Amino acid sequence: MWFNAAVGEMPSLQRAPSQTAPDTTAPDAAAPDTAHAASVDRVAYRPDLDGLRAIAVALVIVTHAKWPWPNNGGDTGVTAFFVLSGYLITNLLVNQRERQGRIHVLAFYRRRVVRLGPALLGVLAFTLAFGVALGWGPGRDWQLGIVSSLAYVSNWVEVGNVNIDPLGHTWSLAIEEQFYLIWPAVLILLRGRALLFAIAAIIAVSLIRVVATGPFEYFSTAARVDAILVGCVLALVGARWSRWYAVAGLAALVAVSFLDLSHDIAIPAAIVATAAIIGGRFEPLGRLAPAGLRAYSLYLWNWPMTILFGSVALVAPLMTIVIGELSFRFLEAPFLHRGKAAHPAVKTVPMEAVVGPGPTDLVAVER
Repeated sequence: MWFNAAVGEMPSLQRAPSQTAPDTTAPDAAAPDTAHAASVDRVAYRPDLDGLRAIAVALVIVTHAKWPWPNNGGDTGVTAFFVLSGYLITNLLVNQRERQGRIHVLAFYRRRVVRLGPALLGVLAFTLAFGVALGWGPGRDWQLGIVSSLAYVSNWVEVGNVNIDPLGHTWSLAIEEQFYLIWPAVLILLRGRALLFAIAAIIAVSLIRVVATGPFEYFSTAARVDAILVGCVLALVGARWSRWYAVAGLAALVAVSFLDLSHDIAIPAAIVATAAIIGGRFEPLGRLAPAGLRAYSLYLWNWPMTILFGSVALVAPLMTIVIGELSFRFLEAPFLHRGKAAHPAVKTVPMEAVVGPGPTDLVAVER
């Protein structure tokens, strides 16, 4: 039901001077640290991963619309976003440490807020206005949804089996932000042992999901964060495989989306398929990059539009595209351009692309 949406970059970190992008999200334009600003992190841009984001959000939208039939499209789409998010953000943090000798944790969190906050606030404001004016109907605690989404704890509210629609899809945003409260510290404190930590954590989380049941299995951070960790591992090991791995992974991701599989099978299959796409590179996916850049806004607005207009016919998907485009242009892009204006000498290109999110940019984005 409530499926969420984040980014991409290659862990080999091949520097491409003619095609580079700054760190994630808009750099800190107001920060007086000119030495820091002058050495904005860069990683080679991969439009194919923006294309993957487009595929992921399309699977979520198609599943919500119930055509051609609803199965695991939401699961696979959200899982792909999770893996992409862990992959890109780990690349960015490790690259920053390599170039500058340390990870700027506070700057990282500021960029997360600037990147993800405006579009989310737009959805929350819409929910508040609509809820006060007309109400969302009985059986929905949308007020709690606003508060918990703003605090990035909505997944735990849903673990308690509380219906917070039209904001139920924010559970995945919450999981990502909770994870990123810990992951930078892991990279700083464990350094070379972070890879072993991530592998051990993947095993532990996978086991938790197998034995867990009900909302805890689906919405809890403890049962879903393994997908993000797999992306982290791909970045740490510098995964680089044949493009045929990516082709096979893409076929598997789409196939799993339309098969009637249990979560215990569909989610691990989506993780493996996404990892294959990231490590293998399939350049033709880059043709879908413009849609991938809008994946975060499309994801944010799809479930509210589905709640308003229903799952059948084209109204909800069409409204998602229209409002998602407005959200991208007026709530996301201005902050991305702000970072570009702050560093006019730096050539920037769309990266990733809140969620991860996740998301992506005109100045690289994290989601």
